[in-house]
Amino acid sequence: MTSTREDRLDSWKEIASFLNRGVRTVQRWEATEGLPVRRHQHRRLGSVYALKSEVSAWWKSRSADLTPAQTAPSLTEPGTDRKLRLLVLPFENLSADASQEHLADGFTEELITQLARLKPKRLAVIARATAMHYKGTRKRADRIARELKLDYLLEGSLRRESSEVRVTAQLIQASDQTHRWAQTYDRDLASALVLQSEVAAAIANEINLALSPEVKATLAVKRPVSAAAHEDYLKGRYYLNRPHPESLAQAVAWFESAIVKDAGFPLAYASLSHALALLAMVPFDVLPPHASMPKARMAAMRALELDPQLPEAHAALAVVRHHYEWDWKGAEQAYQRALELNGEYPGARLRYAWLLLSLSRKEEAFREIEHAQRTAQETDPHLLVVIRATRAAAFYFAREYDLCIRVCFEAMELDPNYFLLHYLLARAHARKGAHKKAGAVLKKIGAHQENISLMSMAAGLLYAVMGRKSQARAVVKYLHGEAAKRYVPATYIGILHAGLGDAEAAFEWLERAYEERADGLTLLNVEPMVDGLREDPRFQSLIKRIGF
Repeated sequence: MTSTREDRLDSWKEIASFLNRGVRTVQRWEATEGLPVRRHQHRRLGSVYALKSEVSAWWKSRSADLTPAQTAPSLTEPGTDRKLRLLVLPFENLSADASQEHLADGFTEELITQLARLKPKRLAVIARATAMHYKGTRKRADRIARELKLDYLLEGSLRRESSEVRVTAQLIQASDQTHRWAQTYDRDLASALVLQSEVAAAIANEINLALSPEVKATLAVKRPVSAAAHEDYLKGRYYLNRPHPESLAQAVAWFESAIVKDAGFPLAYASLSHALALLAMVPFDVLPPHASMPKARMAAMRALELDPQLPEAHAALAVVRHHYEWDWKGAEQAYQRALELNGEYPGARLRYAWLLLSLSRKEEAFREIEHAQRTAQETDPHLLVVIRATRAAAFYFAREYDLCIRVCFEAMELDPNYFLLHYLLARAHARKGAHKKAGAVLKKIGAHQENISLMSMAAGLLYAVMGRKSQARAVVKYLHGEAAKRYVPATYIGILHAGLGDAEAAFEWLERAYEERADGLTLLNVEPMVDGLREDPRFQSLIKRIGF
């Protein structure tokens, strides 16, 4: 049979767009439902095409079986307390413009957030970090369901044309791969947040989740956001989820642009606050705290004015109070409020655990870490390495170095390249006097971390405790030179001098760190590397002024 160019669909993306479904769905239909897809014999495997006429005829004969009933039966098991488990697969960008990836990724992230807040005691929604590991995957839905022990998968696609967007979503029951619900929405970008609420409400209805009046009200009050502002916000989230100094700076610029275009957009303010705070925090250390933290506070407060029930806004304010203002009570209250509004907010819970560690409230910190681990095991297994790194840090600050080392090695089985694990492992080995092991760890990762001042300090401290003082002083000199070109927290130089046994210089630099509100001082109360200074009245004075 010959075909004309007009009758051809020349890729999986074109076939999916023609059927208003996702690529994964049409690939599954080819394998299980006989969707007529052809392959170019002279090209690489996977180069496919289809004929519109054949696909249309196939759809006419199969649509009744493949379109979910409008009145689907309840999918829950009466009387059971088991949580349902749902994964939102990353929405596919079917736009002709590949640069619209941020739109598809942003829609995925926001929909996950909406669904996770519906009824957390009844519905466990796999978190963004884990969901994004399936972006572009060729894995079949049934295999993904087995890996994550899912009850449902939500998959979909997004196609943008000018200021209009077409979103197609379908809910798949994992047990038998049947489609329980599907819908196509044609909207303008300004209605994107409202659309996510509609999709969330539809899914809640489909899986028989009884929502409280408060949750229903939250879903109903989403205000339209300027299309241009929302797009800039999504670009900001795209860069914020890539936590590198350059990406954070780009995130700040996009969030600020979103706010200029829509001054009533609370999520943009909360995200701006978070990005600004990270720029002044360990290990990024891009900006002096005085340059970014007051702006972060203003953005968090504006977000709260616009939406007092926004967990992200309370968490953003907590970070500023914790890492800059050293308002320990206020920070704790803000973290707790964020967790009241969203009990499965791992970022807020782990930050809260670090606050408790700073305050020497070890047992409470471990409870928060354990809570975060239970949540991650349920909805975000890819976060487990971060949680275990936090537990390793807790053991390090408690001077339980053997336990710290053990947890670091356990966590490295999940991610052998995670920066904080190597840093903690080197510090724990150094405190135990295992200098060769510490040096091997630092050497292994040092080549990839040349511009991170924290790593330079760690290397200098190792030289100091090994008695190689000339090399330790060379690191001090190097950091002085870097400080002339970019921000280097005075804390690092102060702790290095403490490691060298130079108390006068150590206190001079720690006082400078106090004046600049350097982030590293938040852990001074528990940091083993300054144990030699603790009995000095100047150290006690500094600790009291920080508020410990």
